[in-house]
Amino acid sequence: MGIANALTLIRQRSIADALQRGLLAAEPAMPSGLEIAGRCLPAAGHVIGGDWYDVIPLSGDRTGLVVGDVMGHGPEAAAVMAQLRAAAHALADLDLPPAELLQRLNRSTELLQRITLATCAYAVIDPAGHSCTLAGAGHLPPILALPDGTTRVAELPAGQSLGLGSASYGQARIKLPPGAVLALYTDGLVESRTRSFDQGILALRSVLAREHGPLEAICDTLITSLAGRREDDITVILARIPPEHPQGPAERPS
Repeated sequence: MGIANALTLIRQRSIADALQRGLLAAEPAMPSGLEIAGRCLPAAGHVIGGDWYDVIPLSGDRTGLVVGDVMGHGPEAAAVMAQLRAAAHALADLDLPPAELLQRLNRSTELLQRITLATCAYAVIDPAGHSCTLAGAGHLPPILALPDGTTRVAELPAGQSLGLGSASYGQARIKLPPGAVLALYTDGLVESRTRSFDQGILALRSVLAREHGPLEAICDTLITSLAGRREDDITVILARIPPEHPQGPAERPS
């Protein structure tokens, strides 16, 4: 009987792992004219969690970036995450302004059988206009790291978390000069049992201020420096309009 019980537990764990892996989405396509790197890691001991990010190509060579965080870990949070991610992607395909997308995404939570607290941020980057329009639903504010080494927290209109009833959202437009890095992230990157999110955001800004290399390497440095223990699900996505390099004088034919 002991062997039979062990085999049953192994079978159930195998089914749970297969279902969770089935919720994992494919890597998003990277747009042209914009450098993007992202990481989405579940909390230690879990196959998948409640965090997600997405990259959505939009008309006019613009790009939408979504970052979300469903409270909790494991299969329950992952199931809600998968539904919200699919809904957010579908709404972004409609080319909605960030504030309207969050409002409709919040309304969609009424159709979910099980919804817990969830936060989300949506940004639309326009490389040609060197600008970004953002909105947040209870989410931590994005960070902007400028080429000169200074950083600042993007100020967004307050917006309540998803799944708490009817709500309206505002949005803000910021300048995104070439070479500047926009960082969207979840609380698992900056908050821990021994560090408040305020302290974590300061640490995040400090790392971004001194890192100027490839975005993939910066993502790895952020996770190693700030969230190596993975106490919570961790997501970070970085975006940068490539710096403009002036062309030198054309060579004369010999």
